[in-house]
Amino acid sequence: MARIIDKIRARRNEFKSEREALAASHHQQQPNIADDNIPSHLRNRPQRPRPQNNNENPPTQTTKCATDTTVNEHAAIQPGWYYSLEFFPPKTEPGLDNLLTRIDRMSRRLDPLFISVTWGANGSTLSRTLAVASHAQRFACVDVLLHLSCTGLTREQISQVLGMAKSSGVRNILALRGDPPQGKRAWREGDVSGGECSRAIDLVKLIRKLHGDYFGIGVAGHPEGHPSSGKGEDGKIVEMQHLKEKLDAGAEFIITQFFYDANVFLDYVKRCRKAGIDCPIIPGIMPIQSYSSMLKMTQFCGISVPPSVIERLQTVRHDDEAVKKIGCEIAAEMCRTVLTYSLSREEDTGEDMHVDGFHFYTLNLERSTTRILANLGAIDVLSDSGSAGSLREKRHGNKKKVVDFVPECEHGVDGANDKQDCNEIPAGRERQGSISERARSTRRVFPWKPSAMENRSREDVRPINWSNRPKSYVMRTDDWDEYPNGRWGDSTSPAFGELSELSHFYSFTLGCDDDRRAMLGNCPVAETDVYEVFARYVEGTVPHIPWCETPLQPESFLVQPQLARLNRYGLLTVNSQPPVDGVSSNHPVFGWGGKGGRVYQKAYVECFVSPDKANRLTRMVTNHPNMNLYAVNYAGQELRVGVESGGVTALTWGVFPNREILQPTIFDPDTFLVWAEEAFSLWTTMWLNLYDFESDSYELIEKIRDTYYLVAIIDNDFFTSGGKDGSSFGLLDSLLQVGKESAS
Repeated sequence: MARIIDKIRARRNEFKSEREALAASHHQQQPNIADDNIPSHLRNRPQRPRPQNNNENPPTQTTKCATDTTVNEHAAIQPGWYYSLEFFPPKTEPGLDNLLTRIDRMSRRLDPLFISVTWGANGSTLSRTLAVASHAQRFACVDVLLHLSCTGLTREQISQVLGMAKSSGVRNILALRGDPPQGKRAWREGDVSGGECSRAIDLVKLIRKLHGDYFGIGVAGHPEGHPSSGKGEDGKIVEMQHLKEKLDAGAEFIITQFFYDANVFLDYVKRCRKAGIDCPIIPGIMPIQSYSSMLKMTQFCGISVPPSVIERLQTVRHDDEAVKKIGCEIAAEMCRTVLTYSLSREEDTGEDMHVDGFHFYTLNLERSTTRILANLGAIDVLSDSGSAGSLREKRHGNKKKVVDFVPECEHGVDGANDKQDCNEIPAGRERQGSISERARSTRRVFPWKPSAMENRSREDVRPINWSNRPKSYVMRTDDWDEYPNGRWGDSTSPAFGELSELSHFYSFTLGCDDDRRAMLGNCPVAETDVYEVFARYVEGTVPHIPWCETPLQPESFLVQPQLARLNRYGLLTVNSQPPVDGVSSNHPVFGWGGKGGRVYQKAYVECFVSPDKANRLTRMVTNHPNMNLYAVNYAGQELRVGVESGGVTALTWGVFPNREILQPTIFDPDTFLVWAEEAFSLWTTMWLNLYDFESDSYELIEKIRDTYYLVAIIDNDFFTSGGKDGSSFGLLDSLLQVGKESAS
C-alpha cells in the first residue's frame, strides 16, 4: 500500500543510472546509428509498426503546435517508464464479477504501477466503485487511485467516503470537480459543482485538512483546454493558474485528458513547466475501439484529431478489427514519441520533462491495451511456438515470440464492446492457442505478488500450495495479526495464526453452469475425459480450472508439452515449478527480488492421482533418496516417503547483496493438509454439482474425489536435475516414466 507519488519517485531513482548511461551513449553515437549498438538492456527492441494504408509514409500532421516531433524508429525509450490502467464500475452484478476477474488477470500479467477506478455522477456508483477499489487493493495486490468528485456531495459525505477508502487500504485519490451540472453538456466558465466543495481545489484542500499527507492526490489536466477556462491564450493562462493553485494546495501529480496528437501533449507539458508546475504529468491514452466511437468521443470531449490519423483510419472505418489494430499502432507511436522526446530533451537541454509513464483508459477492455504495450516492448507475449530459455544463467537467452493475440476475448463487462471483446470463453468455444504475457519491466519483489495492504507490508513468506489460488490464501489469512517474515514459523505454536475455513466457500467466476460445463465437460463418462480437461488447460485451450485461477504461468511454458502429456497419463497437475540453479535475479522468467542477486528453486509437482498411481509414485520416490513425497486422500489417509519429523522446506530462495537470504516460498506438511481439504472440496463445489445426482458424470467426479490422492513431490537436488535446454528436469522425467508405465 503506497502513495503513487512515492512510487513514481522511487522508480525514477531506481533507473537514474540507466538514464544517465543512455544519455552518455546517445552523445557518443553518430546520427542514425543502429539500435543494435545500444546496450541490450537499455535499447528499445521493438520496431514501430508500419501504418496500415496505401501510402509508404503517413501524411504529415498539420495541427499547429509549439512542439513538432516525429517518430524515430531507432530512438531509445527512456528506461523505467511505467503505465497504469483505468476501469469503471459496471452496472450489474455479472458485469462486476467479470470486471474483478479481468482486473486480477491484467494486474498479474501486465504489472501496472497502479490502477484507477472511476466515480459516478453525484456518487451514484459509490458502493460499486468502493467494491472494485477494495478488491483490487486487497486481492489483486495493486495500488488503487480512487476517483472522487465533489459534485453534489457535502463535506460530511466526502469525509465518509475518504474514511471508507482508508479502511479499504486505498491511499490515492484523483480529486475532480465531476460531471457538468444536470442539463448541461459541458462545464462553462463560472460553473461550480453544486456541492459544498465548489471546485477540485476545494476537494484537495479538504483531503489535506482531514488526512494530512496520508493520501497521495492527483488532479486532471487538459492539454487542449478545459471548457470552463475560456478560449485563446487568455484561457490557457487562466487554466495554468488554476492548475498551479491545485498543486500548491496539496496535489502531487497530473493525469491528462486523452489526445491523438503527441505534439499537443508535449506543448502542454512545456506550458506547465513554464508556469512553474514541476510535478509528474501522466498522459492519458484512449485506445481506438471503432471509427464511429472515436469520432463521437473526440467531438464530445473537444479533442482534435490530426488529419493523418483520420486518413489512416478512413480506409478501414467499417472494419472494427482493422480500426483497433491501426488504433493500437497510432497509440504506440504517440507513446514512443512522448518518451523519446522527453529523453532527448533532457539530454540536449538538461530540462527534465518528468513524463515517465502513461495512463490507459481501458474502457474495461483488455486486448487493445495489451497490444499497445507489446508494440512498445513493455511486455513479452509467450506462445507455445516460442522457444524456451535455459534454466541456467550461462545458457539463458530465451527467445520470445510476440504475437498479435490475447487469450481471452472480452465481453460481459457493462459498457464494453461485447461483440469484439469477451471476458469468458463462450459455451462451446475454445481459446485459439496457448499464450501468456509477462511485463518486461516487472520488478518482482517475490515470486508471488505481494499484498498492497499496509498490514501485510512485512509479509515475505508464503506456502506454495495456493500459488494458483492467491485470493483464497489472502482471504484465509486476512485476520492474522502478524504475517510470516523471514521464515514460515512453527505451525504448532499457539501464537501461529490459523488458516481460516472461510475460503472453502471462495470461488472465482467460471461463468454460468452452461459455460462451466463447456469448459469442464458437458457429459464426462470416463476418467480420460477428465484427464483431457487438465491437459487442455495446460495447452491453453481451457482458460482455467477450479484449482488454477489464471492461465499457465510463464515458467511452465518451458515444460508445457511434457505437462500436457503427464496429465493425459492421469497425473492431474495443479501446481508445479522447475528447478533453478542460481540464475540472475533479473532473469525475464524466474527473476525476482531486485538487481544483483541470484535465485534458486527446487523442482516441485503437485497432482491428483489414482490409488494405483499413488503407489507407483511412492516406489519411484523410494528409489530417489533426493526426493520427498507427501500425499493425502479425501478421507484423510496420508502417505509420506523420505520425510523426517518437522519438514518445512524452502522451495524458492534468493541471495542478494547486503541482505539476508530470502526464502519466499516454502512447503509445510501441516499446511499442505489444510490446502488438501480445500482442493478436494473444489471437486464438489466447482465440478460435481454441474451434473444431475446419480448421473454417470456425477458418479465419475464423485469417484475421483473420493478415491484419488493429492500428491506433492519435492526434488531436493536442484543442482543436477535441470535439462540441458531447460525443457526437462529429473522429477518431471521420472513422473512421465511412471505415467507411461501405468498406461501400458
